[in-house]
Amino acid sequence: MTQQLIAVDANALGQVLKRLDTLETLIRDVKLVAREEWVSIQEAARLLQCDPSTIRRKINSGELQAKGSGKSRRVRLD
Repeated sequence: MTQQLIAVDANALGQVLKRLDTLETLIRDVKLVAREEWVSIQEAARLLQCDPSTIRRKINSGELQAKGSGKSRRVRLD
């Protein structure tokens, strides 16, 4: 196998390495939090990136499990 040399701009490489360091720091500092088992309709819509009416429709069709009523209605996203 033949080796091939590639010219790289040292400045650009330095910027890439700096961004990698920043990403490593961000990843290291991330703290994962367990999601609640039951969430509000608004929170479910935010997590699923849809409108709350879509969540209500999925509850009515049986696609999502829900408990409670009115403002205290909670949805299970498992």
